[in-house]
Amino acid sequence: MKPGSSPRTELKRLAYKSSGEQADLYSVIDDNLVAHVGVVQDGSPLVIPMTYGRSGDTLFLHGSTGSRLMRLLAAEPDICVSITELRGLKVARSTFNSGMHYRSVVIFGKARLVSDEDKLEALNALSEGLLPGRNEEARPTTKKELAATIIVAVDLSETSVKISVNEVDDPEEDLNKGYWAGIIPFRERAGEVIPADQESKELPVPPSVQRFIDSRR
Repeated sequence: MKPGSSPRTELKRLAYKSSGEQADLYSVIDDNLVAHVGVVQDGSPLVIPMTYGRSGDTLFLHGSTGSRLMRLLAAEPDICVSITELRGLKVARSTFNSGMHYRSVVIFGKARLVSDEDKLEALNALSEGLLPGRNEEARPTTKKELAATIIVAVDLSETSVKISVNEVDDPEEDLNKGYWAGIIPFRERAGEVIPADQESKELPVPPSVQRFIDSRR
């Protein structure tokens, strides 16, 4: 389903920054690594950063069975997931008009506990979201590890995509008065790998790891 599918995902202010393209929804999700997951616990809001993975129109979140947050999500509450990619600082001629360039997704939905039978497939999707191709290089997941993991799914059926790029937003009355304006670009970069131990130092860097580094140099 395309973004902007309900009244609460419709942008009321600066609506021109909204995107209704499914490709933009997938791109923001797939190009980033951290989501902030919001849920209500005992009447108070709780927001936790988490890794995630996407398979089709489903987002997966996972964690330990000992995690307070995961036990809360396993009860299948309503949640809100936010993913933001910072692309630059917008330095306008006034602090009022300054801001950020970004791409963001907000997902509304109900957490859905993934069954034991479907855990491995979901866990593979999570791994693929972080390092594409890593599943084929790593040792197989054990039954004990699956039993120690809670995975919940969120449908991408109620989402909002917002994109703000290449604009400074200075009003005409601020121009030609000797004040500087411009953009400070941001880009996430990967550094050189640090092998975990002597064994890893003697082994070649796996293709999935090298591809990830090359894509983010």
